[in-house]
Amino acid sequence: EIGTKEFSKFHKILSEKAGKGEVMYVLRHYVQKASSKKVRLSGYGVELAVKSTEYKVLDDTRFEGTNTTVLEEDDDSDEVQGFHFKQLKHLFPDLNDQLKELRKHLIESTNDMAPLKVWELQDLSFQAATRIVSTPVHDALKSMRELSQNFPTKARSLTRVTVNQEMRNEIEANQKYFAETLGLQPGDSALFINGLHIDLDLQNPFSILDILKREGRIMDGLYNLGIKNKDLSKLLNLNVYPIEENPALDIRHSAIIWMNDLERDQKYRSWPSSYQELLRPTFPGVIRQIRRNIFNLVLFIDPAHEVAVELVKLAELFYHHNIPLRIGFVFVVNADEKADGNQVAGVALLRAF
Repeated sequence: EIGTKEFSKFHKILSEKAGKGEVMYVLRHYVQKASSKKVRLSGYGVELAVKSTEYKVLDDTRFEGTNTTVLEEDDDSDEVQGFHFKQLKHLFPDLNDQLKELRKHLIESTNDMAPLKVWELQDLSFQAATRIVSTPVHDALKSMRELSQNFPTKARSLTRVTVNQEMRNEIEANQKYFAETLGLQPGDSALFINGLHIDLDLQNPFSILDILKREGRIMDGLYNLGIKNKDLSKLLNLNVYPIEENPALDIRHSAIIWMNDLERDQKYRSWPSSYQELLRPTFPGVIRQIRRNIFNLVLFIDPAHEVAVELVKLAELFYHHNIPLRIGFVFVVNADEKADGNQVAGVALLRAF
């Protein structure tokens, strides 16, 4: 038995004889007194879960028969076909059982996904948002979950919701703002925490938890300073991360020194000059060769800096390969008129140029 003194003694002797070729030594494990404790073996398990990938509104794994509907006892905040059952139960507590049966019947009758007209689909998203907003605050998330998980069966009832024009304008303004600032189109999703945009491609649940903790500490600090309620919300929604602005350059400025002119240089005389060429199909990413100063490349360089050499070589490459770009340079040097070119290399190169 492995682990005993006798095994160690015999194993040593037999191993030596087996090494000399005198005997053939075969070892078999033997346990004289088996332990009642189970031995854990390392390994892995494999499971094959076969399921239908067909989109279904209802979870068929919870149904035993057909034409049945599973209802949650506490899921009575949403209205069904115009009936607000939570309010009805509050007004008529003695009819609780009958109201449950009525609600079940109405839900089962609306599970048939009747096709909607095209004009009925136009404001469906606005109507869904109106339904969620009109729900009491403590039931808003439950209402949103119910609509998102059972949207095809709820679509028919949503078509009867009236959308407030003020809410429609607010949603359209938000869509325009997000499209301009974050590039979010209608239908895209994004996560904001106290006005801070969270990039879901870069963040994970642990980093989001750290952000929540940090925001919680900020809220606690503001609360200790006496900032509460609406004032606290206003401070947390402030944009402390300014949006990057794209600088604009007036290409008519005299500081730009142009190296070429597509409209006047003899080199581009064979190119067409009509703007109609912009409408002609071409390969993606290719700049059309038109004898017009439409596309401009302006390089800000310090002639005394070594990086400027690479930028000038790049501009020279575009020029020799007839890329339809008007190339210009702006020399970034000391603008002081008293600057001495004998001491400042950039000023000397600019004056020599």
